Amino acid sequence: MSKIYLSKSKILSGNQCLKRLYLEKNRPELMKISDAAERQFASGHKVGAAAQTLWPKGHLIAHNQELAEALKETRDLISVKEKTTLFEATFEADGVLVRNDILEYAAKGARLVEVKASTSLKDYHLLDVAVQVWVLQKTGVNLKRIELAHINTDFVYQGDGDYAGLFTFVDVSYGIQDDLRTVPDLVARLRKMLKGSEPDIGIGPHCHDPYECPFLGYCTPPQPNYPVSLLPGRRAIVDALLAEGYQDLRDVPEGRLTDAKHQRIWRATMAGKPELSTGAKKILDELGYPRYYMDFETVNPAVPIWKGTHPYERLPFQWSCEFESADGTLKHNEFLDTSGNAPMQDFSRTLLECMGKKGPIFVYNASFEKSVLAALAKRFPLFKKGINGLIKRIVDLLPITRDHYYHPDMQGSWSIKYVLPTIAPHLDYGNLGDVQDSGGAPAAYTEILDHTTPETRRESLIADLRRYCERDTVAMVELVRFLRSG
Repeated sequence: MSKIYLSKSKILSGNQCLKRLYLEKNRPELMKISDAAERQFASGHKVGAAAQTLWPKGHLIAHNQELAEALKETRDLISVKEKTTLFEATFEADGVLVRNDILEYAAKGARLVEVKASTSLKDYHLLDVAVQVWVLQKTGVNLKRIELAHINTDFVYQGDGDYAGLFTFVDVSYGIQDDLRTVPDLVARLRKMLKGSEPDIGIGPHCHDPYECPFLGYCTPPQPNYPVSLLPGRRAIVDALLAEGYQDLRDVPEGRLTDAKHQRIWRATMAGKPELSTGAKKILDELGYPRYYMDFETVNPAVPIWKGTHPYERLPFQWSCEFESADGTLKHNEFLDTSGNAPMQDFSRTLLECMGKKGPIFVYNASFEKSVLAALAKRFPLFKKGINGLIKRIVDLLPITRDHYYHPDMQGSWSIKYVLPTIAPHLDYGNLGDVQDSGGAPAAYTEILDHTTPETRRESLIADLRRYCERDTVAMVELVRFLRSG
């Protein structure tokens, strides 16, 4: 039988789960990569591109789909024995293929740099580097320094295209030694597995650690409509119920659950109808008018794009607000900056102009909005007093809803995306085009700012962003009116 070839990524998949590697090699059509994973990949590419700017004379080994050409170009460039920096240098040894993020090559000793979008060195990064080192050593590359570069969150971008300081470089030359010794046996074990049938491995923590497995849907056995796993909070109660033989929440006997929230979920599920207590109405009726329903959208790029910002800093670019008068009349206001300039100052100014001086400001899950506003108050001292005034007026609808309402269709979640279909099914997030969740909003905004995005696509995304953010605020209006009906 011919040798089974493995890439570094395949080895890492197999180390996470043998079944994952088997499926990647033999049944890739079962793979379902989530939108979140796709966004993570895109962010990683931008981080890699930023790292490459630190070596302006570096040479990119392209040929992403022509690996034979990538191998040849790499060999040709290092054969001249001159110092050179290569991006995506490609090597193969014993049927294992690797591509290096950064390789400062010199015959007397090379420097390998693996670039990560994380903000710290993780244990699982060491095997990633070790596989590369194993291949490089077998191909005769003399490595004098082995490093991992991760994002430095203290970095402040000056807006000049200079990303020196964006990365923290960690010498892992000694840290990888234990993993390096395991590589030959790991490769042999994976090849042996691939010669056999699909491994019988059930779902577990390995499905999410260190990365979400794209075969989770395939591996997950059929679930009852109301599995005990929908119970929120600590995993201990779910594990205990499963150990007692309960799969379906409806089979759990009365009195078994002691947490008040779990009991309400159980009662509504058993009854097949929602529970709404009068406590929510009492709380909401005590609040005055005018009323404001507010929602933000933020972007947090790993590679900063505006002067004075940090990596992964949450920066608001859009707000939506429904203004409600005492007679129930609604007026919609919004802000969205797609100019490409830093939007935070105009965001703050227009928000303060919209929100007036009094009246409750409803949000859903206030920790997010409060943290964004607090950061804006710190960034813009001129707006500090006004923004702090907004924070004091915020009323969080999440705990009110969580304490007083549950519908079986919410499946144990009080996310607005689960609550809304049970009270206002006509406000379906599924009909909003390309922006249907909080992860899609920053992705759309990033695409809008990309100068290569066609104008028709850009206009479509702008419209989708406006509809999405407005849907969130209209949803809160509907929620308050529903809760007051109890």
